[in-house]
Amino acid sequence: MIGIVAYAVLRTPNSTPNPQFTQLNAVHAIRVDYLDISNSQIELDGLESQMKTAGTNMVALGAGRVDWTYFPWKGHPDRWSSEVKRAGVDYLARDSARFSEWAHVSAVVDMLAPRYLQSHPDEAAISYTGIASDNLVSTMDLVEGDFGQDALDMIEFIAANYPVNSVTISELVYYVDGFGDNDKAAYSGYSGQEDWPRTATGEINIEDPSIGAWRVYEVGRFLEKAAEIVHRYDKQLFFETRVSVDTNGNVVVKNGTDLNAYLQNADRLVVWGNHDLDGQPVEAISQVASYLTQFGVERVIMMIGLWDNIYSPDFPKEQMTALPAENLQVMLESTDQAGITNQWVSPSFLISQEHWNSINAVWLSSPTPP
Repeated sequence: MIGIVAYAVLRTPNSTPNPQFTQLNAVHAIRVDYLDISNSQIELDGLESQMKTAGTNMVALGAGRVDWTYFPWKGHPDRWSSEVKRAGVDYLARDSARFSEWAHVSAVVDMLAPRYLQSHPDEAAISYTGIASDNLVSTMDLVEGDFGQDALDMIEFIAANYPVNSVTISELVYYVDGFGDNDKAAYSGYSGQEDWPRTATGEINIEDPSIGAWRVYEVGRFLEKAAEIVHRYDKQLFFETRVSVDTNGNVVVKNGTDLNAYLQNADRLVVWGNHDLDGQPVEAISQVASYLTQFGVERVIMMIGLWDNIYSPDFPKEQMTALPAENLQVMLESTDQAGITNQWVSPSFLISQEHWNSINAVWLSSPTPP
C-alpha cells in the first residue's frame, strides 16, 4: 500500500475549523484548480499571496468525483486519482490545511462519473432522445441507487475528516438527460401518468411542468440527505446551479431547476454567471444578478467563469483560453451593481496578473466581512 502524506488534518466529528468564516458577508471566492496537480506545490505560495492581496475570504478546492478523488478515500482505493496513488499525497488535506488558516474552505464534489459509468453503463442517464450519457448517472441512481449512496458517503468522509467549512455539490444538472426506465417509473409514481408527456411529433416534452416538478422533487431528496450529513458535522452545503440569458437578454431558468426549492436544503447557491452567456455582452450578467436578488443576496454566490472558449468538463485544460481581464472586471462590477456582492471566480489556472488586477480593483473597493 502506498504511503499517503496526510498533512495531519484529520478531525474528530463536529470539529469545525475557523468558525469565524462559516458565516460570510461579501463572499470573495477563488476556485483553486491546477493545470497539473502533480506540480501544484510550486504554485501555492504565489497563488496564496495573490488571493490574500485581493481580499479573498473563501477558497473552493476540488475534492474530485465519486470515481476519481483527490484524497485517499478510506475503503475505496479503487477511486483514488492516479495522482494520489502515484505521489502518495492527500491533496485535499494539503490544501484545506493551508487555506483554512485564513479562509472559509469549501470542498467541491463533482457529480459527473465517466469512469464509474464505464463499469456501470446500465446506470447512465438517458436523454430525451434516447442517448446514454457518458458522464451523468440517471436521476434515480443518484437519489436511490448505489452511486448516490457512494456520493453521500464521500461527502460524509470529507465533512468528518477535513478542515473544511462547507461542501459544494457541482455539475448536477438534469434537463435533457434523466429519462431512462427507472426515471420513468419514478415519474409515473409521482405524477400518476403512465408515460412521459409528449410533443405532437412524439418526442418527450422536456418543457412539461410535471417533469420539472418531479425532477425538482427528486434532486431535493438527494440534497436533503446531503444537507443532513454536512450539518451533522457543523458544516454547510452549497449547491451549484445554472441560470441562462437568451438573445434578448431575458433570464431563462430551465425546466427542472428551482432555486427556491434548492434553498430548502442548501445553505447557499453558487450560480454560474458564465453559462449560456455566449454571444451576449458581458454586461448581460447583471440581468442574472438582478434576478437572483429575490432569493436573498446573502444566500447566493455568483460564479464567474473565465473560460473564453466553450466550457466542457472534458475539454483539455491546456487548450482553454481566458476571457479578457477587462471583461472580468465588467462582470464583477455589473454583478456588484445589480446587488449580488458574493462572487466566486473560477478557475485559478486561468487567472493572469491582469485578471488579478481586475479582481483587486473590485474586491478591494467592496465592503469587507465583519
